[in-house]
Amino acid sequence: MKRQILPAVIVLGLAFAGTASAVETYTVDENGYAVIGFVGHSPEDFARAQQQAKGWERDRHLMLVPQSIKAVAIDESQGVALSDEQLKQAIVAASVAKRP
Repeated sequence: MKRQILPAVIVLGLAFAGTASAVETYTVDENGYAVIGFVGHSPEDFARAQQQAKGWERDRHLMLVPQSIKAVAIDESQGVALSDEQLKQAIVAASVAKRP
């Protein structure tokens, strides 16, 4: 099942990346669960990233998308570029912070 989820996440991430060209999409595998991070590099892009993450979460709660995939928005508009590892840690931290 896990092997089927990750390719689907990548395809969905690429589909979402095409809707807002300035918002980057990253996928992190977290112990069998996937976290999609929508990253905005300006305040406008971050607002788009938040909208995309909220839309994904709404669909997840309505069971329209896989339950094992969580979406978060990451604000990188402060002018400090994060490395890939720092970005991964930020996505995981945002995912943990959203848990009930």
